[in-house]
Amino acid sequence: MGQVIFVVARECVEALLVIGILWAWMSQDKHTQQGKKWLLGGIVAGIGLAVLLALALVGITTFLGAMAQQWFEIIMLTFASVLIVQMVYWMRQHGKSLKSDLENELAQNAKKANWWGVFFLAMIAVGREGSETVMFLYGSFLSLQSVTDYLSFGASVSIGLILAFILFYLLQVGERFISWRIFFSVTEILLLFLGASLILTAAEKLMGGPMATLDLPSWLYSSVWDTGAILDDSGLFGNLLASLFAYRSRPIGFDIVILALYWSVVIGLLLYQKNHASQTTYIKKVG
Repeated sequence: MGQVIFVVARECVEALLVIGILWAWMSQDKHTQQGKKWLLGGIVAGIGLAVLLALALVGITTFLGAMAQQWFEIIMLTFASVLIVQMVYWMRQHGKSLKSDLENELAQNAKKANWWGVFFLAMIAVGREGSETVMFLYGSFLSLQSVTDYLSFGASVSIGLILAFILFYLLQVGERFISWRIFFSVTEILLLFLGASLILTAAEKLMGGPMATLDLPSWLYSSVWDTGAILDDSGLFGNLLASLFAYRSRPIGFDIVILALYWSVVIGLLLYQKNHASQTTYIKKVG
């Protein structure tokens, strides 16, 4: 359940960062402190949105037939992978200005005494992180079969939450040693590997289900290598690497094709983003 712990911890840290920024700004003076109850209401509403999304996904899965459920799982896993790439792309573009953007929006709402604006800002900020967590964990939730699995899942979520608060505290008090920039840079890389794991799981479900009857080239089904004797992906550590880093001890040709396509798209997007940012900076300097 390493994937569950990492996702919960990372997304909760990001949510805590947003909440911390909003709360600190609202604590400036008596006028802005009046909006704290709206801020708290928005946080609760954001959590509620994430819970509703989780219940909706479980409900939809329950009512689907076998084949429809397979397609739904494949689509949701693929969507979660795409969402991870989009989130990393967005954070790399807006992460530096996140604090100022939030504070500016809060200032405008407070100036107009628009506490509903504060409510919706908090709800969207928290709901976004919560919804992303639900989407990322959907694949792990689908694999639960026994009471022990559900207990293990619940324990992993709890550990992730505790770890998030510990990390948030350590980052606050030890910013000189571990900066937020370094933290998000490292976790962005881990998230991209998680995205690779999700898209690979979706591809394997596709090969084992809807595409099982297709007459595809034999090399797509053949093992490319076998490192099972060194590190089997069914073992404790191997399974952790499989869930977090898309490790496979016996990958088939289709696995390699999917991972090659995924990383080509990701690297292409990040290079485009970097070049675009450089061009924008150059134009501003020249202008």
